[in-house]
Amino acid sequence: MSSLQFREKITKGYSFKKDFITLGGAMFEGECISDTHVKIPLKTISRHGLIAGATGTGKTKTLQVMAEQL
Repeated sequence: MSSLQFREKITKGYSFKKDFITLGGAMFEGECISDTHVKIPLKTISRHGLIAGATGTGKTKTLQVMAEQL
């Protein structure tokens, strides 16, 4: 997959009709791809979720960004 294909998939996959929060930019092969954003629809925020990962992968930062956006 090329970075252009990745950008198209991210843009299509994270397009929502109603309100959303932006978690941050998307990364491809270790590099940030400009103008691609990972988003979550507001209507799904009240559902169960899991943020998991190894030490130093950004779990706390993700929760901080979510709290700031809300």
